[in-house]
Amino acid sequence: MKRFLKLAIWAIVLGGLGYFTYTKLGKNKATLEANAKLSQERNTVIPVVTGKVEMATMSGDFNVVGNFAPFQQAAVMSETAGKIVTLNFENGTVVQAGATLASVDNELLKIQLETTKTNLAKAENDLSRLQKLLGEGGVTQQQIDDAKLGIDNLKQQIKGTEKQISMSYVKAPISGVVTNKMVEKGSLISPAMQLATITNISRLKMQVYLTEEQVVTVKKGQRIALQADLFPDKKFEGTVTFIDVNAGTSRRYLVEIEILNQGDTLKAGMTGTVFFKGGASHQVLSVPRESIVGSLQDAKVYVVENGKAILRSVVAGSVFDEHVQVKDGLKEGETIVISGQINLEDGKDINIASE
Repeated sequence: MKRFLKLAIWAIVLGGLGYFTYTKLGKNKATLEANAKLSQERNTVIPVVTGKVEMATMSGDFNVVGNFAPFQQAAVMSETAGKIVTLNFENGTVVQAGATLASVDNELLKIQLETTKTNLAKAENDLSRLQKLLGEGGVTQQQIDDAKLGIDNLKQQIKGTEKQISMSYVKAPISGVVTNKMVEKGSLISPAMQLATITNISRLKMQVYLTEEQVVTVKKGQRIALQADLFPDKKFEGTVTFIDVNAGTSRRYLVEIEILNQGDTLKAGMTGTVFFKGGASHQVLSVPRESIVGSLQDAKVYVVENGKAILRSVVAGSVFDEHVQVKDGLKEGETIVISGQINLEDGKDINIASE
C-alpha cells in the first residue's frame, strides 16, 4: 500500500513537472514568434534620408585621383638554355642598360668557335694553292668554286657561333633597380625564361582616367600640379606626355603626367591627386556622392516612387566637390535616397526621415 502511494505521488509530481515544462515552452515559443513577427513588421518599412536631383555648377578646375607608375619596366629574359655560371645582381641592385647581369656556360661554344676558325684558315690556304694550280691545268674551276663555297659556309658558322656566345650573356634591357629575382648561380634556365624585373623610377608617370568633358581641356605638354597622398605637404609638377585617343571600358580616357622623382622619394604604385586647371565652369545635373550605389562605372541610385525605393541605373560623369554628374537616367527634381541604402532592396517600402 505504501509502495503504491509513493508511486502515485511520484506520478503526480512528474506529471506536474511535465505540464509546467510544456506550458512554459509553449509560452516561450509564442513569445518568440510574436517577436519575430513584430521584427518582420518593423523591417517592412525602412527609414531613409532623401534629397533632390538638381542642377549644380561644375567648375572648370577639377581634381582626379591616380596612381604613380614606373617610367620604364622590363623583364630580364634569357635567350639560351644552360647553367648560370655567373650572376651579377640581387634584388635592389642598381644597373645600367647593357650591363651583363648573368652568363650561361658557353665553353663548348667557344671550343666550337676556335675549331671553326682553324678550319677556315686551312680552307683559305687550300683555296690559295688551288688558285695557283688552276693556271697550270692541275685543277678545275669547279674545284675552285667548291672551295670558295666551303669558306663561305665556315664564315657563316663562325657568325652563328659568335651570336650564340653573345646570347649566353644576359644583358640589362633598361637602366633601373632589379626586383623579382627568380634565379641563383647554378640554376638551369631555358630560352625566354624570366630571370628578374628591372624598374626605372628615376621618373614616374602619374596615370589618371578622365571623362570626355575633362579630357578635352587637357593638352599634351601642359604643366600640371600633383600631390602624393603620402606627402600631403609636398607639391610636385609634371608634364602631360600621353592622352589616350580611345576610351576604356569605363568610358574614360587614360592621361599620363611624367614627373622627375628626385631621390626616388616616390615609389611606383603610390596614389596621389592631380590638379587640373583652365576649363570653363558649366551647369550639370548632379546628385550627392553618397547617393550612388556601387561603383561609378556601374552606378545605381534609389529613386523614391509612391513611397517605395526603386533601384535605377544611371550614367555617372565627373565627380566634383561632394557631387557626381549624372549624364543619363535621372531628371531634375526627382527624389532620391541619400542615406539608408544599406538596408534597402528594389521596391522596398520606405519612411522618409527628412529631405
